Amino acid sequence: MGAFDAQSDWSGFVKAAIQHTIPLNMHWDLTWRCDHKCVHCYLTDRRKDELSLDESIDVLDQLVAAGTLSILFSGGDPFLRPDAIEIMREARLRHFDVRINTHGNFIDEELADQLAEIGVARVSLSVYSENPEHHDAVTLIPGSHAKTIAAAKRLVKRDLKVNFKTPVMVQNRTSYQTVRALAAEIGATWELDAHIVPDDQSDFGLCSIGVHDSERVLAMMHQVAERKDNIPHWTEIPDASTTARTCAAGTAMGYIAPDGILYPCLNWRDPVGDLRETSFRELWRDSQAIEKQREITRASYEDDCGGCSFQGKCHYCPGISHAENGDAGKRSAYVCERTHLTMTTFEHLNELRDRGAEIPEPGSEEATALLSKSTFASRQWAARRTGAARPSDALRPRLVQIEEPPVL
Repeated sequence: MGAFDAQSDWSGFVKAAIQHTIPLNMHWDLTWRCDHKCVHCYLTDRRKDELSLDESIDVLDQLVAAGTLSILFSGGDPFLRPDAIEIMREARLRHFDVRINTHGNFIDEELADQLAEIGVARVSLSVYSENPEHHDAVTLIPGSHAKTIAAAKRLVKRDLKVNFKTPVMVQNRTSYQTVRALAAEIGATWELDAHIVPDDQSDFGLCSIGVHDSERVLAMMHQVAERKDNIPHWTEIPDASTTARTCAAGTAMGYIAPDGILYPCLNWRDPVGDLRETSFRELWRDSQAIEKQREITRASYEDDCGGCSFQGKCHYCPGISHAENGDAGKRSAYVCERTHLTMTTFEHLNELRDRGAEIPEPGSEEATALLSKSTFASRQWAARRTGAARPSDALRPRLVQIEEPPVL
């Protein structure tokens, strides 16, 4: 037997799960309640008739039978449910790999002990900046930064894996990158996200709290800083097969809302069905809704996206397409923008590598000079968004676009 290649073997495992629609990973929001008021939050209705403890345990048993291996418990903040730790304990008793998204403000010494005792795989905490004022400007809760960092230290002390998640927006546009060093100091990993998604009522106005597209490009550069010298030129990236699925949503992964409504994923708010009325197996195997959702492949976008140089490389998202158009198989202008920004990021990284230069810091003269340069991707996006490339690509007025660039 040859040597085990963890990355390639896992990739093949996931591909097989997608092909055979085995729900390896489930994202489960235990509640949408939250005591923070984060400016970028996509939840508009936090009042849900949440699954009870007994109902939740029943769903866990159904997921065992379906072949699920990993569950991400999130919210809202999951720990606003007094029985959240019990649900997590029941999940671990069934040998699920349990991961948690939380702001961490409820993780005191006792809860940290319980999480260590049951053996959760990872706790991801929202940290927006090393600067407490910038962080609290996002949560709108004074003192939230100190509580989150204290929670991280408690968890690391107990040998639990901790991850910091940092979306980039106006409030932390000059200090998001400082979270990298803070995470390293504490012993956590760091995950940066340059994009804000629309809210759960398909309102893209939420995206307007994000930063200008040039700043999003800079954030993506910092996101891949460790491997910046290995980023290929976009022409070297192979095109995906048109018959390939866009992602694992509705095949190898799914999303459960607090009230038991099953969706393909968090961003794809087209319900598969109600777990209070129908078993998970029936919904996952036999529902007409999920059969229709699984018909979406990269080929679904060929008519809308013909002529684009990045069609075979686009980060198509049926969920965002559904939110934007009411049709998961229609081109999303927001996703189109995101793909062009990603390719612009690659072009700038290639230039920096060729010059032997470092990624500039936000607000620096070096950043202004670099981001003012035109790229092939930025020119193509300008042509598409104005309808110069294809009139049908012109952005519709209902889409709220990122604000004009600030003076750096």
